Amino acid sequence: MNRAAWAEKALIATIQEAYVQRLSTRSVDDLVKAMGMSGISKSQVSRLCEEIDGKITA
Repeated sequence: MNRAAWAEKALIATIQEAYVQRLSTRSVDDLVKAMGMSGISKSQVSRLCEEIDGKITA
């Protein structure tokens, strides 16, 4: 796995964990910025976390 793919996978895992811990969207945005990225929108967080919702309700 190359560096970019590894970084993306780590970012997604971090956002999903924040979602599970019930952090607010603003807190998730701050977390993403602290990781050196430009931020993330509420809709992006929702898209990344739909998979978790599906697993929980199944």
